Formats: sequence, structure tokens, C-alpha cells
Amino acid sequence: MSKKILLMTSDELVGADILFLLEDLKLNFNIHLCQTVAQLADILLEERIELIVMDTYLPAVHDLSSIGKPEVNTLDGMWAGFAILEYFLREENSPYRDIPVLLLTAKRLSKKEKELKEKLKVEYYIELYGPNWKQEFEEVITQVKGGTVLCQLGTTG
Repeated sequence: MSKKILLMTSDELVGADILFLLEDLKLNFNIHLCQTVAQLADILLEERIELIVMDTYLPAVHDLSSIGKPEVNTLDGMWAGFAILEYFLREENSPYRDIPVLLLTAKRLSKKEKELKEKLKVEYYIELYGPNWKQEFEEVITQVKGGTVLCQLGTTG
């Protein structure tokens, strides 16, 4: 039986890169794709997801109203990944609290984002598209047991 991964990104190139890498590594994964919080919630209700790979920037996600939290602002999607993590996936009583999350970002983290990363216990930092990103990504998706993983796309530190 294959492992189930939920991939949440609005960037088709990021999605294609992740799908290509998983195929290239010949890992047996069943990938569920989504772009909205409603899709995320539906997939989590219907499937036993073992890893969530989620972009921090999701321009279609302006708030979390689809899960009953319209007051949560994502700054036009710039903070969507962090907001979903903080107010949905890592909430104290969330049934999804123990599903590991791999957060993807293409920019350097601000001071506030670094603090939030610490608060949400982001345990791993991988420079995706760095010299060893494929090996590091493979290690994460095959070995992560819990917690949150942070990958930074295409930066040097």
C-alpha cells in the first residue's frame, strides 16, 4: 500500500518539481493535490494522509473562512501556509496535529516568520534546489515521523 501525501501549492512549477522528484526517486506515493483550504479539509477528512507538503504562499487563500475562521488574515496569501499550520493543522485539539508538514518557501524568512517557525516547532530546514536538495528531500519524505519540515526554495542560506 502506498503512502499518501497531500501537496498544497498554487505554483504549477513547484508542484511539477515535487511530483517529478517523487517519480524520479521511484518512491511509492499516492499524491493528492489541492490549492484551497476547503480542498485541504476535504482531503484530510476522506484520506489517511501521512505527509502534507504545503507552500507558504498560496495567493488563492485570503482567509480561513472555509474552515470557520474568517478572521484569520493571510496577507493575500503571503502567510497562508503559516496561517493554515497555526490555526488549523497545529491547533491544540486538531485531529491533524500529528501529521508531518513540509513547508515550502521561495524567499528568505523575515524575523517574524522565523519566530513563528520556532513557535510552530518547524524542525527541519532544507535548501530546496540547493546542491543536495534531492537527497535531503528524499530523506525527509521517507524518514519524517512527526513535526514540521521547512524547505527554502532556491536560496543560498
